[in-house]
Amino acid sequence: MANTEIEKLAAVMNEFAGAGAGAPGAIVSVRRGGKSLLRGGFGLASLESGLVNTPSTKMRIGSTTKHLACTLALLLRDQGKLSIDEPVSRWLPELPPSQGRRTLRQFMNHTGGTRDYLDLSLLSNGMVLAPGEAAFDYQCRQHDDNFAAGAQFIYNNGGYRMLSMVIERVLGMPLAQAMAEHLFEPLGMHDTSLWSSDLDPLPGSAATHIARPDGSFGKGIFPSVILGEGGVASTLDDMQRWLAHLLAPTLWPAALSMEMLAPTELNNGHVTPYGFGLIREQWRGVTLVHHAGGVVGGSCQMLAAPEHDIQIVVITNRSDKAAPALAEQLLAALLDETLEAAAAPADAALIDSYGGDYYCRASGRHFAIVLQEGVLCLKDFGMPLPLQQGSGDTLRINLLSVIVLEVTALRDAEGKVHAIDVTQQGQRMRCERVVAEDRAALTLAPFAGNWVSTELGADIVIKSEPGSMRIAGLYGRNSYKLEPLLADVCLLSCDDPAVPLAGTLRLDGAAGERRRLVLDTARTRGLNLAEGRVHG
Repeated sequence: MANTEIEKLAAVMNEFAGAGAGAPGAIVSVRRGGKSLLRGGFGLASLESGLVNTPSTKMRIGSTTKHLACTLALLLRDQGKLSIDEPVSRWLPELPPSQGRRTLRQFMNHTGGTRDYLDLSLLSNGMVLAPGEAAFDYQCRQHDDNFAAGAQFIYNNGGYRMLSMVIERVLGMPLAQAMAEHLFEPLGMHDTSLWSSDLDPLPGSAATHIARPDGSFGKGIFPSVILGEGGVASTLDDMQRWLAHLLAPTLWPAALSMEMLAPTELNNGHVTPYGFGLIREQWRGVTLVHHAGGVVGGSCQMLAAPEHDIQIVVITNRSDKAAPALAEQLLAALLDETLEAAAAPADAALIDSYGGDYYCRASGRHFAIVLQEGVLCLKDFGMPLPLQQGSGDTLRINLLSVIVLEVTALRDAEGKVHAIDVTQQGQRMRCERVVAEDRAALTLAPFAGNWVSTELGADIVIKSEPGSMRIAGLYGRNSYKLEPLLADVCLLSCDDPAVPLAGTLRLDGAAGERRRLVLDTARTRGLNLAEGRVHG
């Protein structure tokens, strides 16, 4: 006899719970046809108190907050209180032109091209908790940008911080109060609030936990005050109430929800499924509406399959168990007989011909094709992305339909791969293969010295032996390991495993000119470091 839906879900959760006995865990809710199939807490809410997670435990939802901020902005627009298509400098005149000419629409769909305060702070301060004013200060320091507005999609918390500030100035109240009065209270979400700092107590909330390599856990403290970019804490029942209302609203017109789900078209015509803090995509033949969230020591996934009347909410309070993956397992358990086959993983044996480092000088992008736990992956700024088998010499990546890449091998006359073309968002990058033997003879001596960045507000010291970079930021410090890639390019990776930052440094400047370095990471592009030192 086939298992019932409840038994299938229980089997998924039994496997999850069995992997973490006596450890932090998750809260999970699955509803279908308006009926609850699963509603429970798993693992501990806090290792210090020993309290367990329950269905009423409050947890951070991280970036799932973003579409809540978008909803409030659209409601204010419909009331004639703001425009999402005027330059943001109308409400935030302190911003320099490179930031202020963007619009709220571009912040909401991550196409504004501005730098991201959170990435800038992590780069220079590490996990030190920055004060509340730091986010806007970083945005105001930027005079260059990542890209021209509308040219690309790069996830950006800074845009949502500026969106939050506009809402506060329009309404003349803190965002926490605005969300409570305009969203949470009208919908009866009495256990949901904007929890802007981990240093403030929130009764009934779970602690977040960072998994260590030895199996133990440390405390997770988010290194910033957080607003509409990721600050909401909620419960299973409140999030299910919100998700149901999002799909069939009464507080606002259905057209507003549909507007939030509309895809975004870039300047070059490429269409990304990311709307206003929400994603609508096709996954194995099923239409999904979702948005995940991550915090230091936890994650969230809010997911709906409207055609199957399924709603799933998963929130974890441990860094080594990803809520999106667990939500996907639960959905697959319910729809296993109707799902299309998953894309085939790339043949691991391709590591022999594809494996190694590649660099695109035009974009500053570094990629590496590696085997990670037996899976062929493309590392993009240090982030491993599992490769799927394509046709011929082409491999594919599809992560939630947002991170989508094609990797095509270019072969020489002898059939050896000498370069790859990486296509993303309608743009093709030619990435030349780096010869390992040539790397072995390189030195970091050309990069050594003292450097400064006004946009980071930081002093940087680079040493060639051993290869290291230390950044003294406005509020803290961070350190990196450096490895030469080319004569004028080196790789950087953060020494702190809790800060998964990786990138490149490129030496720029003609002979006889003052040297400068150009720093690129996943969310910070073309940041200039000048030779010299200004802070004592």
